[in-house]
Amino acid sequence: MTLVSLAIDYKKASLDVRGAFTLDNERLGQHLKTLKEQHGVEQCLILSTCNRTEIYAVISELKHLDHVINWWQQSAKRNDLDLKNFLIVRQGTHVAHHLMRLSCGLESMVLGEPQILGQIKYAYAEALANNTLGGDLNRLMQKVFSVAKRVRFHTNIGQCPVSVAFSAVTLAKQSLSHFEDKTILVIGAGSTAMLVTKHLASLTPKRLIIVNRTLEKAQQLATEHHAEAFSLSVLSGLAEQADIIVSAVNSRELILTADMLTNTNPKTLIDLSVPRVTDPLFDQMDNITIYCVDDIQGLIQNNKTLREKAALRAEKWIEKGLDDYINQEKAILSDNTIKAMRNQTKDMIDDELNRCLKRLENGEDPKMVLARFAHNVKNKWLHTPSVSLRNAAVEGRNDMLNLAEEIFGLNTGL
Repeated sequence: MTLVSLAIDYKKASLDVRGAFTLDNERLGQHLKTLKEQHGVEQCLILSTCNRTEIYAVISELKHLDHVINWWQQSAKRNDLDLKNFLIVRQGTHVAHHLMRLSCGLESMVLGEPQILGQIKYAYAEALANNTLGGDLNRLMQKVFSVAKRVRFHTNIGQCPVSVAFSAVTLAKQSLSHFEDKTILVIGAGSTAMLVTKHLASLTPKRLIIVNRTLEKAQQLATEHHAEAFSLSVLSGLAEQADIIVSAVNSRELILTADMLTNTNPKTLIDLSVPRVTDPLFDQMDNITIYCVDDIQGLIQNNKTLREKAALRAEKWIEKGLDDYINQEKAILSDNTIKAMRNQTKDMIDDELNRCLKRLENGEDPKMVLARFAHNVKNKWLHTPSVSLRNAAVEGRNDMLNLAEEIFGLNTGL
């Protein structure tokens, strides 16, 4: 049995190529079942995300790897692209090491991002539900989850935001201790505003308001997150009501001006626009805390440094986890050998015991029967090892002779 993984990821394949060879999650169960039916595939698991598609499999012989590759190529139905040109293949402990790093976010486009662990758990659950896992992959996944848990607990690798949108939400959380009675206002409905709104909605504020020049876009975004939508023309009145205002728009004019905020209530302004669209006068107001892109970039850079340091600590936990996994697999390999040896010995003894009982039933002398039983068991049990050791001696394989002495606790005096 050989543990292998095949991967296409953002490091080697473009978005178009990744899309061509994706094994979508909606049909993951079907993919798993048909993959398991391929000749030589004993166990399998498929991980599919926007940045990677990876197959983990246990195959009976390494030559059956081609069956997995051919299945994937045919599943994609893209004869104009050769899967092998983009494929990353790993084997044995390299598979375990990669999957441990992946689960901790060390292989992600954004270092340390936590979403990948949830995606791996989903892939595991699907394989479990479709009966495509076996003992080998199951043990590997349990060890991977254990390592990821330790890394998250002992390092801060996933706790420092390194995206503009998530950093903005982090600043919002720092400014307020609770949100159930607060109003958050988002200016804009573009890609950055969409990400920010998604994160802000998770804070469950009393009101979440989307303001945009095009009301239709604001309404569409608001519908997705149970928010309110308004046109930019009513921004002034809404801004007065907000506790936090986030702007993410493309404009060369000021959108939020000082005359729009006349009350003295504390407010946090987070301006993600370039150039900034919030009035510079806000910088001088005691009741206003304002963050601009430069502030956030500084936070992101600092957090990247923290994540890189955390990644170094994570590597140590991964190395320990990998060592534990390797030792575990070695122990299981010896357990299988011991089990086979015990079963073989039991079958041999049972066979001789049946002969012994028949002789006793026929009235033969019990002492003679037992003596013959012991003699036959000894000869049968030692026959194969004796032949192997004689051949080893003839071939000059003294290491095998020494190993036999160690295993059986012998002292030949030589």
